[in-house]
Amino acid sequence: MNSTQDLILGHMPFIGISYQNSQKDEEYRKRFSKISEIEKMIKAAVKFGLTKFAAATPDSSPLSPIHLQALQLTISEGHSLEIFPCVGIPLSIGTKKIDPYGRWATYLDIESQLYQETKTLIIEDPIMNFREDWKNRLIASKPYSKEDFRELVIDWERINKNLQFFTEFPTSHIEFGSEIDFLAMTERFDLIGELVERAKAYGFKKVLLGVHHAGMTIPLLKDRLQDFEGYVTPLNPLGVMMFPTKQSAEKAVNTIRKSVYAIKPLAGGRVKPRRAFKYLLKHPIDGCMIGVSSIPELKENLKAAELTFRKGTPA
Repeated sequence: MNSTQDLILGHMPFIGISYQNSQKDEEYRKRFSKISEIEKMIKAAVKFGLTKFAAATPDSSPLSPIHLQALQLTISEGHSLEIFPCVGIPLSIGTKKIDPYGRWATYLDIESQLYQETKTLIIEDPIMNFREDWKNRLIASKPYSKEDFRELVIDWERINKNLQFFTEFPTSHIEFGSEIDFLAMTERFDLIGELVERAKAYGFKKVLLGVHHAGMTIPLLKDRLQDFEGYVTPLNPLGVMMFPTKQSAEKAVNTIRKSVYAIKPLAGGRVKPRRAFKYLLKHPIDGCMIGVSSIPELKENLKAAELTFRKGTPA
């Protein structure tokens, strides 16, 4: 990485997600329900040299359409932006939607067979515990079975609609969400392959796969799927959301030859920017996404990035 040109402004704060607490979430939702507040942040980022912006599909959250509209308005005013969209993968077993707690119980079941510490790491992860009653609901959830894996289906109509939506934006990259982990661990490589093929058919030249379980998913995909460009995955010095272990995730990232874009480098606001960016220098990444909720916070992150990445070595 070098300077600010490899930074991507994340979208989570703009759709009301702080990874801190419900009070801060509500604060973000109120502030960024006004398109003018999001525009202010986007234009400040542009002024400071950022040109890349993450986004989610309009059906992903109530505030996502407002964020997308703010991006469209900024583009219409002549600013050259590149959008990095994330498309969630709507999964079902037959006609019944996958339960997110059942999905995570499946991860825990599969990964804990190889990594004893995984159970504790997943249960105690600070961002996962941001979900309401995370520990109890996860422990009470039953993992999906091998029979279920064979019945997995994707809502292709919704996928096509969201891919079509982003063809109207200036973008060459598109990311499929972290449900990729579930498809990889259940060995449904056929479905991942079809996702990649559909994205390419819609004209997206670079397909990225979102993973929160890099230590498992990247090795699983290494020899089974080639026609995609890289990964989007958490990387931070605390190991937050890096599964099945921080060490296994780092090893996977450091040994692949595809592009890697880091997310959650600040661990949801738990790591100072300078420490976060110095840590990223240890890994062969192409860029990272940062989420900020204010202009002073944006300035702090960009200053830290400039100091850290300017010469490619920690200052």
